[in-house]
Amino acid sequence: MRFARLAAGLCLAGALAGCADPSGLADAVPEPTSSSANQDPAPPASTFTAFGAQRVWGNGLSITVSPPKSLKPSDTSFPKSPRTAVFVVTLVNGTGTPYRTGQLAVRATVGGTPVPEVLDTVQGLNGLSAAVTEVAPGADTKLTLAFAVPEGPVRLQLVVEPNGANQEPNATFEGLA
Repeated sequence: MRFARLAAGLCLAGALAGCADPSGLADAVPEPTSSSANQDPAPPASTFTAFGAQRVWGNGLSITVSPPKSLKPSDTSFPKSPRTAVFVVTLVNGTGTPYRTGQLAVRATVGGTPVPEVLDTVQGLNGLSAAVTEVAPGADTKLTLAFAVPEGPVRLQLVVEPNGANQEPNATFEGLA
C-alpha cells in the first residue's frame, strides 16, 4: 500500500512538472562572469601529428614516428614498388604494465588510398608482424617500417593504433614522403 501511494505521488509530481511554464527558466540561467567569458575553451587538438613529433597518451604510452627516408627497394622486396618510405617508430612505455608490440597496428595512406607495407629482408625491413616483443614499464623499443610509395614525393598519413586495428586511441602522423 505504501508503495502504491509513493508511485502515485511520483506520477503526479511528474505530470505537474511537465505542465510547468518553462519561460521563467531562461531568467534563472546565470550570465557568465567577465572572468569566465574571457577564458577561451581549450584549443582543438590537431587532427594530424607531424613526422618527427611525439604523441603521448594519458596512460603514459608515447609514440614518435621519424621523418621518412626514401629507399630503392631490392629485387627481393614484396610487394614491388618504385620506392619505399621508411620510418622508425619509437614506442616508450610510460605505463605501469608491460606493452606487447604484437597489439600495435600501423597503416599508411596516400591521398586517402591505403598503401601496402613493404617487406625487404635484404635491407632489414621485416615488417610489423616480425616485431614481437614485450616492452617493460619505463623501457622503449624501435620498429623500422616501410611502405610502398610512387616515384615522386607524396603526402603520406601513417595511422598508429597502439591497442590494435581500428581501436582507440590512435594517432595519425602526416608529412611528405
